[in-house]
Amino acid sequence: MSQKRPRIIGTTDEAIDKAEAALDRKLPPSLRSWLIQNNGLGIEDITIFPVLDQRDPRTTWDSIDKRVNTGWKDWISNFDEDSGAFSHLLPFADFGSGDYYCLDYSRVNPQGEPPVVKWSHETGETEHRADSFSEFAIMAKEGEFSGD
Repeated sequence: MSQKRPRIIGTTDEAIDKAEAALDRKLPPSLRSWLIQNNGLGIEDITIFPVLDQRDPRTTWDSIDKRVNTGWKDWISNFDEDSGAFSHLLPFADFGSGDYYCLDYSRVNPQGEPPVVKWSHETGETEHRADSFSEFAIMAKEGEFSGD
């Protein structure tokens, strides 16, 4: 008889630090805080990419750094522009359409929070969604992005 490991929700600062090193980018404080409590969960129909947590690798294997280095790079390679044109964006979520929710590091506020934009896989253009991840999370929970 096999025993299932209990699913772990949330993560550690160490797991987030490893993801940041792999991404070569610091995550904003509000996303870090959310991941500490909710790593491995989504918000409504939105998949928030987890950080790989060795305490629960089966659930967190499809991590943010894996997503950035596979699916995201594949999508941006479809554009004639140099993929560096999107270097200020860090995808952190999707909802199954091919579009991504990204942190836009070209406009970081004094608290270290970049705004959230929706990136179109068809045009490569972005649309503002929230001033920070924390605002995005509240709006997503309220269903604000169900039409995206």
